[in-house]
Amino acid sequence: MTIVFFNPRAQKAHRRLPLSLLMVARGLPPDARWTLVDGNVEANALDRLRALCARGRVLLLVTVMPGPQLRVAVPICRELKARNPELFVVWGGYFPSVHPEAVARDPGVDLVAIGQGEATVAEVLAALEAGADPLVSGTAAWRGGALVKGAPRANQASSAWGPVPYARVDMERYAARTFLGSRTFNHHSSVGCPFLCNFCAVVNLYAGRWLPDPAADVVRSVRQLHDEFGANAVEFHDNNFFAWERRCREVAEGIERCGVAWWGEGRIDTMLGFAGATWEAMARSGLRMVFFGAESGDDEALDRMDKGGLRVADTLALNQLALRHGVVPEFSFVLGNAGDPERDVRKSLELVRRLKHDNPACEIILYLYTPVPLPGQWDEAERLGMKFPTDLDGWLAPPWASFDARRTASTPWMTSALRREIYDFEVVLNARFPTATDRNLAGWQRSLLRYAAAPRWRTGLTRAPWELKLLQRAWAYRRPEEMGF
Repeated sequence: MTIVFFNPRAQKAHRRLPLSLLMVARGLPPDARWTLVDGNVEANALDRLRALCARGRVLLLVTVMPGPQLRVAVPICRELKARNPELFVVWGGYFPSVHPEAVARDPGVDLVAIGQGEATVAEVLAALEAGADPLVSGTAAWRGGALVKGAPRANQASSAWGPVPYARVDMERYAARTFLGSRTFNHHSSVGCPFLCNFCAVVNLYAGRWLPDPAADVVRSVRQLHDEFGANAVEFHDNNFFAWERRCREVAEGIERCGVAWWGEGRIDTMLGFAGATWEAMARSGLRMVFFGAESGDDEALDRMDKGGLRVADTLALNQLALRHGVVPEFSFVLGNAGDPERDVRKSLELVRRLKHDNPACEIILYLYTPVPLPGQWDEAERLGMKFPTDLDGWLAPPWASFDARRTASTPWMTSALRREIYDFEVVLNARFPTATDRNLAGWQRSLLRYAAAPRWRTGLTRAPWELKLLQRAWAYRRPEEMGF
């Protein structure tokens, strides 16, 4: 049976290694024949898929994130299924794992893989080749008008499956020029997260478990990217790279001589507890920026989000700590919690101003709060009348098509005026403090934006900043949450 992996187009810029599929491929038998089609780097991806899926019995494995990938994957899979009756389509990844019913009932999908896919895909392949039922552990299907699930599958550390098969892709296509370096590659060194924030879909998949690769394996992977493929920068796409201080320090010490710059995601309260020597080791090794979920400037909102006791004071302290060590903190906010959205927004924007006052180099990313189906805030969302679509056509229609991008969330409690207040503030913020990650913005453009935004930032008059919007549009200002680094 021929196996085809498909990574639907998701990015406007910064092509990243399709690690979700390359890592799943490690679970296949050594003699398995597989091909990867990446819509992010192949202009003729659809033509290749049409040709590959017309070759008799084919297993098509598709990874799907909400937003752009979903919009691409639905029509393509429906077309391929209609053209090729023998084609068997499996969707996996974030969106199918969180919304399996909406996916499984679609005519373009035969099976949903929930959570980690290495062992699941291998068992599905074996079942199909043996003529057996492919509804194995870790999968779901639509049968008899209802969602039927296989037994849950336990998660494993990624390192259990061996190294990433880089040789199966053209690595030159993924050597990205970013603010970190001229040849930036991405890597994933752990799965899950040890925390239970009730707005985060990672909890749906891993339920508070964090499974890290050993530090020695991480060091070996970075050295391979550096030595074999010329990497001078690495982005760690772990949900929580910095969950274990000792591992962080061992990785930092192990990659210091590579001379690579690096980026990762971490918890504010966790890294506040790191020893000064660990911070120094990470900075020496090339740590340039850390993405932190600040989430809100309101302690009450943080408690509603089950942020594990995180306080606004912690965010302010971490901002100063990172500054002292020469590491840029990148703070993410999700604004407009169901409990009291006006208070949440007001206090969060106040916190942003304090963070920028204390450390102008800190990066700020603003999202709108979008609930996930977990106890807590989702209960409040349901009480206020919020319901997710039950099929993929619903997810492709407004306003849901952009819901999980967390930019235009149409939640029942968010007014258009409050959303506009956030967007206007963001325009002024990004003009007064242009992101360091926009590598295409010239120095004189940055200076002009700062100068033009200074009066608004100083006075707090951020409403209708049309003059700043015009400048940002004219120069194609790149927000990192949309365009990458």
